[in-house]
Amino acid sequence: MKTRSLLATGATALALLAVPGTAHAASLENIDRSLFDATPETSASSWHFDGATAGELGGALDLRVTASDGSFPTTPGACEPVDVTAALQLSPGEVLSVTTSGEACAHVVDGSLTVNAPFGRGDVTYAGTAHKRVHVVGDGLIAARTSFLGGQASVGMSVRW
Repeated sequence: MKTRSLLATGATALALLAVPGTAHAASLENIDRSLFDATPETSASSWHFDGATAGELGGALDLRVTASDGSFPTTPGACEPVDVTAALQLSPGEVLSVTTSGEACAHVVDGSLTVNAPFGRGDVTYAGTAHKRVHVVGDGLIAARTSFLGGQASVGMSVRW
């Protein structure tokens, strides 16, 4: 009886090893795109960054940050809520749209603003024909800041198509 159990267990283990671990065609992709906009549109209550992204050809980012209460923080070290919308073009005809909220913080030394806005699966929509749908795996992040050089922004996430 013991020999028969060992043979059955061994045969089952070999059969499981022979079957691929995933039975679906979904693939995981890390998306990390950044943008430098030398002339962003800025005001006391909103930012607009727009332009080509670093990375694969055909990528672009259109990012809008709006202060929820009507103005960005001006006191060094202060943080206030913001509303963030981003349209990330991965390639021509393929766009990920993100709508989320985050936080704008004034740097403790010079008061320059930095925005961080995390987002999840429910905050992202996909438009295009290359994939049927998109599922964000874990959390993504939109980060942006302005300086005397211009504006920098990035969008990062892992998606399963």
